[in-house]
Amino acid sequence: MASTFVLFEMQGFQVRIAEEAKRRGYTTVVLNHDPLRTTGASAVAPGVVDEYRHVESWSDVPAVRALVEEIAATYDVAGVHSAFEPTQRYAIELRTRFGLPHNTIADTLRALDKVRVRQRLYDKGLSRLRGVPLTEALTWDAWPFAGPAVVKPANGTASLLAHVVTSMDELRTVATAVRSARIPNALMHDYVTAHGEFVVEEQATGELLSVESLVSGGEIQHVGLTGRYLLAADPVVEQGLFFPYPHPRAADIRAANAAFHECLGIVEGATHVEVMVPADGPIELIDFNLRFAGLGSIALATEVYELPFARFLTDLACGERPALPPLPSSHRYAVDVAAMPPAGVTEFHDLTFAPDTSAQRITKQTGGPLSGHNAQIDTVAWFVVTGATSAEAHHNALAARAATIFNGSPLGDDPPLIVPRHVDAAVVR
Repeated sequence: MASTFVLFEMQGFQVRIAEEAKRRGYTTVVLNHDPLRTTGASAVAPGVVDEYRHVESWSDVPAVRALVEEIAATYDVAGVHSAFEPTQRYAIELRTRFGLPHNTIADTLRALDKVRVRQRLYDKGLSRLRGVPLTEALTWDAWPFAGPAVVKPANGTASLLAHVVTSMDELRTVATAVRSARIPNALMHDYVTAHGEFVVEEQATGELLSVESLVSGGEIQHVGLTGRYLLAADPVVEQGLFFPYPHPRAADIRAANAAFHECLGIVEGATHVEVMVPADGPIELIDFNLRFAGLGSIALATEVYELPFARFLTDLACGERPALPPLPSSHRYAVDVAAMPPAGVTEFHDLTFAPDTSAQRITKQTGGPLSGHNAQIDTVAWFVVTGATSAEAHHNALAARAATIFNGSPLGDDPPLIVPRHVDAAVVR
């Protein structure tokens, strides 16, 4: 049998990993609910995928297990890549079958459960925040926290269902709303509703950013920090990613990231760890993701390193230690920028990207309807810009966003953003 590389739910720029696997001579097999992209920057070129197997629902455990068993019986699997949460336990089972390094299923399922993660960190002294299942919180007689709390799915990253509440009345209202809400992304809706539970956590204060790492045999290779552009009116909604983000507390952030990995028992794979960083004091974990950063982050890292970053993710998939070079002292900075239509617009006619942008992706159907709101799902496009310095990259990002032509008019500065706080800081990784 030919050596085979299996990708679970390949999305977006993960196609670069499939391309790298083909370059290494592997047969590529993709197990996907979504069809392969045929247009745009992340289109799958002919010959990149040797076999596509459709998965009707990742929540159908018997059907998925039967498919994985068939793949295991048919192919000599040399590499397994999985970034979408519902697929990860199956990817571990396949890696175990073929002797590839892996996290345990128990540690993986705990890391994906926000209730269990918060309790684990709290018990080990790595978090001051308290969190409980929503079902338990609804039994409270009075509001127990000194400040606000966040209600969000215990599994999944559905920011559409994240709400800040400050009282029992608000909690009950939000509980009713989230349990009847439908997530437009069918894959994430299936995953969130299959688990059903929500978590209520004390709200952390500080700046939201993330730590990108490659982990092999328990060794954490630091890739960089990613800063966030957020909607000013709703700071849950991401509108840009800045990489690598220069932050004055970079050393503290890296130390906290290492402690979180050790506490949760995560020793293999790419990780994308969202943290809240105050000016001083403890750094709080917000979300632990067992994957590399999403959206255009593979493209961002490729721009910064000036080599195909998918190479290192493919190394991990094949059970090899990634040969990640040190980030040079002189390097470029990259920003993945969102195009959000102004509030109240309900139709998407056309969009023209600004000059000198790359990795362009339109995420809504042109000619289709829009909600008229500014939720995460209302973003219509993404693109990448770079700069020789952090300040230049930031300036280029805002200028390109403003110059993007949506429905015949420049977007300008609407809607307003919260920008990363340290984009003009000295280079600190």
